[in-house]
Amino acid sequence: MEDRKRNAWIYTCIDAPEDTHGALKQQYEQINAYGEQLPVEIIGCSSDVGGSENMERSGLQEFLEEARIGNIEILLILDANRIARNGEVRDTILKWIKSCGIQVLSLLEGEL
Repeated sequence: MEDRKRNAWIYTCIDAPEDTHGALKQQYEQINAYGEQLPVEIIGCSSDVGGSENMERSGLQEFLEEARIGNIEILLILDANRIARNGEVRDTILKWIKSCGIQVLSLLEGEL
């Protein structure tokens, strides 16, 4: 019996105010390749630029809305700094994500 693929979301983020060098696309391609090795189905993705430390980022909000609905089982990111560079803020956001039953997998750091 084959295991069911779990629904995953890709989130990318950069500190720069614009993505002039294609960094978001690079992140997405790296994370997508990682996701292809896992038993997941990518159901969506979002991204942010500017490196804001609060939760008022449109890409993060898009992910969080889907998380509230319950469609996402796994969040795929490059590293924990994509969520927030500030440790306290990052831990708060990660705690909320995990409280929704969502597993957070980082390409560079493994399971968070």
